[in-house]
Amino acid sequence: MAEMISENLAPEAHAIVRMGKALMSCGAETYRVRLSMEQVAAAIGIERLQSQVTLSEVTVTLFQGDDFRTQVGNVHSVGVNGDKLCQLEALASDLTAGSSPQEIEERLDAIDTREKLYAPWVQALVAAIACSAVAFLNNAWAAEILGVFAGAFLGQFLRAHFTRYRINVYLTTLAAALVAAFTYMAITDMLGWLTHDPSSHRAGFVPALIFLVPGFPLVNALLDLVKTDITAGLSRLAYAFMILASASAALLLVTWIGGATADPLPPPALPTPLWWTLALSASGIGVTGWAIMFNVRFHGALFAGAAALVGNGVRLVLLEEAGAPSWLAATAGCFVIGVLTTLIAARTRLAAVTLTVPAALIMLPGAPAYRALVYFSRGDVTSMMTNASLAIFTIVGMGIGLSLARILSDPEWILDRRRPLGT
Repeated sequence: MAEMISENLAPEAHAIVRMGKALMSCGAETYRVRLSMEQVAAAIGIERLQSQVTLSEVTVTLFQGDDFRTQVGNVHSVGVNGDKLCQLEALASDLTAGSSPQEIEERLDAIDTREKLYAPWVQALVAAIACSAVAFLNNAWAAEILGVFAGAFLGQFLRAHFTRYRINVYLTTLAAALVAAFTYMAITDMLGWLTHDPSSHRAGFVPALIFLVPGFPLVNALLDLVKTDITAGLSRLAYAFMILASASAALLLVTWIGGATADPLPPPALPTPLWWTLALSASGIGVTGWAIMFNVRFHGALFAGAAALVGNGVRLVLLEEAGAPSWLAATAGCFVIGVLTTLIAARTRLAAVTLTVPAALIMLPGAPAYRALVYFSRGDVTSMMTNASLAIFTIVGMGIGLSLARILSDPEWILDRRRPLGT
């Protein structure tokens, strides 16, 4: 039987807030955080629960008869841990009526002490493979792909160790971006010198740094805004902007030092069937690598890779065969990814966001974003705005596609049925 509700509601409030903080710290959507806290409250026996969630803070008010208690919890670190996120959502869903705060705290302790599934060097390796796949999709050649691989590996390895020692996230991003960009430039320049190729191998600058893109905050911010969780959505957007600004500052510095060309590169001269085979393979392999980097279980990473292979295939067909604008192709591709990952999550113990975000990253407009930065450094405002607009509208299209997929495939999103527990 359940223990009696405590007189001051302190143990109950602590368990509920702790669940919310744990979910926010590993990359959950705000609505999922609210839902999980309500599931915990219902299992404990709380009559009514009100909550407010932002990127760095979780606030709940519990009501029991004539008594109430408000508790605030600060989220001290924001990151991504796909395995922990799935475990937390499963814990909240599996709770039954009569659960005690002490029992829930013990189960949270067990989840908190779980080691990551992959060693830092493994995550750095798969991040390098994923970034190399993006480089190929951005028309990079062998020299650029080798440079991307080396730069992304060293950058992610450094970031993992900085994160382990809790170094400021923006300083960590800046340092990892500098290492990745300088390594990429050094490798490509050295290969150019060895092969007597004077051309400037700059097609892979953005792919070398794409492991730093805050995919979870960006996607969750868009989903929060669609769900009208405005405060949480805006705070996530601000955080993502600061991460991107840190990486962009490093990229601008390195391109200014090393010189850069903003000329679009032609695709590799490959037979059409071979190119399509390599492009689709790069989509699946790259996303599988990112999912592993986000500490998603291997079978979940494979699911994400399969969804990306189909979704990015749709995008490439629209771009290459139908001549569709990039934003429309990205919308369609992300819609397919969103539907597939939501359906997979509904039939497994995986959190949908741990599949959706890695799969969508393969569509990020790296080439126009890079050209916008190069033109900015040259003072060419017109060309900068043209490329920046292309990148921004492509990202907006990605958000629209993912949001539509979630609305149409998840019953909780079709109707606005959000009601706090007990109201």
